[in-house]
Order: sequence, then structure tokens, then C-alpha cells
Amino acid sequence: MKKTISITMAFALVATLSTAAFAAAADDADIKKDIGVNAKYVEDIKTSKTISADVVWGEMEFTYSVNGTKTWNAKTHEYDIDTKCEWSAKGNDISVTNHSNAAIDVDFTYQPLDEYSVVKGTFTNDEFTIPTAEGKAVNDESLTVSTALTLSGELHQMLPLLQK
Repeated sequence: MKKTISITMAFALVATLSTAAFAAAADDADIKKDIGVNAKYVEDIKTSKTISADVVWGEMEFTYSVNGTKTWNAKTHEYDIDTKCEWSAKGNDISVTNHSNAAIDVDFTYQPLDEYSVVKGTFTNDEFTIPTAEGKAVNDESLTVSTALTLSGELHQMLPLLQK
């Protein structure tokens, strides 16, 4: 008997809690509308300028060679000298690679020590502007410039060795 009363009560509760919902028929023309949407992208990221460059120096070994002949002159008691002097270089290249997020200017200058002021130095190219590395591969050839140092001028044998 308790079971019968419980089942009857459960049906009564279900009947009172049920609510019917009705929807009106939808008109498709009212649902689909083109609506303009405006959007904008605003970026406010501060970027600092970073200067970074690799400078690679060659060995910078230069030799001043004097070649020729010295012939003893018995009449003047002096040597008749017929020589040719020239500079040669080993590792006289310099290269600069820009890793900056800005273009950089590169200027090469040669300044001899006072005791070697007769020695002049020139570069194959002495001024460059290397573009920014931003957006370029690390090995992009446009980020590297090279030049070579050439020495000229006559040295006297009494000058000390150039080792500074």
C-alpha cells in the first residue's frame, strides 16, 4: 500500500511541475541581418634600439721587404744600391656584421704611432652603412661588410719593429 501511495504522489508532483513552453513561428527574414562591425588593432609596444655588431680582424701581419743589390764601388768607397721596396700583408681583412635592430654606420681609419708616421694605411672601402638585421636571417650576406688594410710608405732599417 505504501508503494501505491508513493507512486500516485510521484505522478501528482510530476503533473504539477510540468510547464508547457510554446514558441511563435519565426520569420527567417527577421533573423538574418547584415550588421556592420568596426574593429581596429592598436599596438602600443615600446621597442628599444639595440646595437650589436661582430668585428672580425685578420692577423694584421705586414712585412716591408727590400729586395735588390748592393754593389761595392771601389772608386767612391760606398755601395751602389739598386733596390725595390714593397709591403706585403697576411690577414689584412676586417669584417663587420650587424646584429642590431637599426642600421649602423661603419668608418675605418688608420692612425700610425708617432714614430711610424711615414707609414700610411688605406682601406679598400672605408665607409659603410649596414642595414638593420630586423626581419633578416642571421646569415644574410647584406648584414656583413668587409675591407682590407694596405700599408705604404718607406721604412728605414733603423726603425724599431712594428709590433704595437
